[in-house]
Amino acid sequence: MRAESSRLRTPDHDRPSRLGLAVSFWILIPMILFGAHWMQIFESFGVVGCEGDCDLELSLGARAAYPWAVGASVVAAVVAAVVFRLRGKPAHWGPLLGVILVLLSAIATSIVFQVGLAPMHERNDRIANGEARPGAAPPLPDPVGVWEASVDGAPSLRFSADGTVTGDDGCNDLSGRWTQDSSGRIDLEALLPQTTNVCEGVDTWLSGGRSADIFDDYMYVNGDLDSPIGGLQPAR
Repeated sequence: MRAESSRLRTPDHDRPSRLGLAVSFWILIPMILFGAHWMQIFESFGVVGCEGDCDLELSLGARAAYPWAVGASVVAAVVAAVVFRLRGKPAHWGPLLGVILVLLSAIATSIVFQVGLAPMHERNDRIANGEARPGAAPPLPDPVGVWEASVDGAPSLRFSADGTVTGDDGCNDLSGRWTQDSSGRIDLEALLPQTTNVCEGVDTWLSGGRSADIFDDYMYVNGDLDSPIGGLQPAR
């Protein structure tokens, strides 16, 4: 009877340690996301010098899909935690799954991003080995003009040669300044709404633009996390 009673009490003794393990895994998930965010910022510097050789659609596409992959990983972890809880399984298996999926999302994004930059690295290796000569850098893409998201003209941005930019996010007028660095990255300085209209059901994503990149006559607008939030094409 004593042995049987001891076996019955064992799960109660293990419960605090399992709970602590589960909490540790839940805390580890945002820590991984924070580290991955800074890693991606440093990786972005590798785009400098692509000079048309990189497959930036692949690289930027991976970055754009990354938040969705993270969201799906967290949802899967929460669902797994609930299922394990209902079945009386250890509580730490759910967050552990989240840790694994978030890590895989960050690693896969980094790998795809580097695959997009691989042509540039191959070109640099050929130049370093004397197999090819460095060519003149192509001219930077010129943003001056009107760029729009659709044929109806909204959202849109108008870049002027004097460094000013105006536009429309589909609800409010936008205004600010722009500069372009040596890599072609366009910095949208203080792109802010100039009106205070309230438009229900309108996605005002363009007002969150902080920078932009032009590839193949298409402008990718980046948000606060330095990843694309939308795109604009030259006005027709």
